Amino acid sequence: MKINKTIRSLYQEQYAINKLLETRVKEIFEGKKKAQWFFLCRIKGEESFALKLETGRVHQPEAMEDFFACTLVVENRTSIAEALNLVSEVCDIVKRRPPADERTHKSPEEFSFDDLRLYVKLKSGEDLPSRPLDEIVFEVQIKTFLQHAWGVATHDLVYKGKSVHWGRARVAFQIKAMLEHAEISVERVDAIAESSLLNVTDEKIRKLKTVIDWLQKTWAEELLPEDMVRLAENILSIAHALKLDIEEIINCVGIDTAQGQGAQLYDLTPFAVVIRSIYNHRKSSLERYLCNEGGKFRIFFADDPELLGKVALLNGVKPSKFIALGDIEAKSQQTANGVEPGRLG
Repeated sequence: MKINKTIRSLYQEQYAINKLLETRVKEIFEGKKKAQWFFLCRIKGEESFALKLETGRVHQPEAMEDFFACTLVVENRTSIAEALNLVSEVCDIVKRRPPADERTHKSPEEFSFDDLRLYVKLKSGEDLPSRPLDEIVFEVQIKTFLQHAWGVATHDLVYKGKSVHWGRARVAFQIKAMLEHAEISVERVDAIAESSLLNVTDEKIRKLKTVIDWLQKTWAEELLPEDMVRLAENILSIAHALKLDIEEIINCVGIDTAQGQGAQLYDLTPFAVVIRSIYNHRKSSLERYLCNEGGKFRIFFADDPELLGKVALLNGVKPSKFIALGDIEAKSQQTANGVEPGRLG
């Protein structure tokens, strides 16, 4: 594209300082955002800058408000307020589009772009003089992952490119409508889940809820993982492998706990306590599984040398089914030290 010298010069005048701004903003936002959020930024290209000027919508060509722009991508709409607070913490908001959460330019039948855009300046230190970077207005978009995915997948179909096509644009906005419905479902999932159509359960979910409720009643919160579903699935998996009912396992742990063992063994994880209680009260089921060829469930075990010693005495245990993590660690250390595993000199 032909770009005249004046526009090119105007672009270059803004580029250098906005490049410094990009570095500073990236440092601030990467340090403050939640780990699961995405942070993206860009400086407008020279051709895009020239085309934007030709739209006639730019108020200050020498200070284009989205010359530098960035995006915070958050889990879903419930996280947008948190992201907005983060932006407000480090920036002064000059204006926003749409101007309020409850307002939109779209009619009900429209599904055009209207994600939250903030036009901001970096906050200067209270005791420090204002810097040139603090005077630059830049754009911050806050999007959900679904909004971001739609933009990435369809941007060139809708906004840019060498041709236009009604059908492609129609499909793109149909997808946006479906994703908006998905956003509503995610945001209101608890309320929707209570509807008569969805307020049911199956056997798998019933068992998972049973195990999670038991875990939460038996162990203190700080002794449990964040991912309670995975822990419950692991306990159900070993119950299935050993052909035990989950109620049997719960009862075994309860007996041990009442005797000062079980859940009162704070050095062991809940899963390790389950294995120990199974050995104590359903030893035949554990031995039968460990000694038979069938079954793919592998029990990785650590930090309970007493139980490891007892299992080692069982006749015919398949080494692929009951693995002492301490042995793996020792072999890894030998390998790292240049010693062939199993030989110590």
